[in-house]
Amino acid sequence: MSTSDEAQLVQLSKSWSKATNSRDRATLEELMAPEFVLHKWDNTRDVSRAVWFDVLLSHIEVLEFEQTNLTARVHGDTAMVTSSFPVMHTAFDGKTMPEIHGYFVDVWRRTNDRWQVVSRTSVDLPGRHVSA
Repeated sequence: MSTSDEAQLVQLSKSWSKATNSRDRATLEELMAPEFVLHKWDNTRDVSRAVWFDVLLSHIEVLEFEQTNLTARVHGDTAMVTSSFPVMHTAFDGKTMPEIHGYFVDVWRRTNDRWQVVSRTSVDLPGRHVSA
C-alpha cells in the first residue's frame, strides 16, 4: 500500500512527463530543482537543467512517449521514483530519431513541503519492448 507521499510522487512524475511532452515550461520549472541533472546510466553524458530545457524547447519534438510501472519509495525528505518507458520516439531538429525504450530512476527532494526532482538516470535497453 502506498503512503500519501508515494502517491503524490507518482502523480508528480506523471505531471512531469505530461509537461515534458507538451513543452509546458511553467510546470517544468516548478517540478525541476535548479540543480537538476540528467545522467546516462553508463556515465557517458550528464545534462544540466539549462541544457535539458534548451534541447526540449528548441530541438526535440516528442512523437510518442509512454511511461509505465511508476513506483515511489520515500526516505525522509528524499525519494526515488522508478519507471519504465516502453516507447520513446522523438525528432531532433526535424529529423526522426530511432525509437528507444528503457527505465528511469528519478531522485526527488522535499523542501518546505514541496517535492522537486533533482536528478534522473536514464537507461536505454536493446530490443523493442520493455516487459511490464
